[in-house]
Amino acid sequence: MKDNTKSVLCIGAAHWDVRSECHTAIRQGTSNPVTVSRYPGGVAHNVAMNLNRLGVEAGLLSYWGQDVAGDALEQQFIAQGLDVLALPRSKTFSTATYTAVLQPGGELAFGLADMEIYDHVSPEMFAGLKDRMASYPILFIDTNMPVSALEALSSQCGPDQFLAADAVSVAKATKLNSILQHLDILFCNVDEASELVGLTIVSEEDIVKAGSVLARKGAKAVVISAGMKGAYIFEGEDFKHVPAIEVEITDVTGAGDSLIAGTLSGIAEGYKPDVALKRGINAASITVKDQGATSANLRDLSLGVIGS
Repeated sequence: MKDNTKSVLCIGAAHWDVRSECHTAIRQGTSNPVTVSRYPGGVAHNVAMNLNRLGVEAGLLSYWGQDVAGDALEQQFIAQGLDVLALPRSKTFSTATYTAVLQPGGELAFGLADMEIYDHVSPEMFAGLKDRMASYPILFIDTNMPVSALEALSSQCGPDQFLAADAVSVAKATKLNSILQHLDILFCNVDEASELVGLTIVSEEDIVKAGSVLARKGAKAVVISAGMKGAYIFEGEDFKHVPAIEVEITDVTGAGDSLIAGTLSGIAEGYKPDVALKRGINAASITVKDQGATSANLRDLSLGVIGS
């Protein structure tokens, strides 16, 4: 196999994640002492950063405000080696942030999501970036953008480009219904698959039914991740199960994004999706051993060859 035969452009959410861990049990109506950490997050960012660490050239296209937070994100991404294709900055909305307020020990007390800016991404915004977008053989999109933007991106995807998408969440998964027939590969978890097909999934048999339905709806390949049970990939009438790798888990944040990046890195190197998924499972197993949504240890995985 040739190394780095293709590159991937990731389009969607890239924002600041703020982690505020309380020193004592949260008390309502008063000040609580916390330790705050801030780091880049968002599905498109996480996948792009993981691809970068896996040795695949990665681009990132997102939407930020005309503010210090947006400036800092763009500068950091460029410094990290990502090809940044920023949409025109918003004069109305601030750069998105997600704030997690944690109890002592790390349990989530509540989350605060300021993500309205993504709801205002429009198809017209991509007009000036068409040539740069067309230079990428693989496009990856997440559902943090409106349906109109997703439809525009899928319709302008060239015949020689490979289009991948992530459902992101149960609430956002159905945004993909109108573009399933354009997807070369769809990534979703069990709950998102359930929402997409209208089927309650409680067993492996249900997963197989859901994956088969999604494949019949037009996606050329469908990956359904099932946590500690691994992942299932469907192509036409066929499916394969790739079991999870048992590791000591520190933080499951970003496991799905790592699975996507690992799989896309294999596809970028010329492997078929069902084989590339093995690297996706490996990438997820590395990420959950570390704190945070991305792991620098993915660089070690990039040196290995995927088994047959």
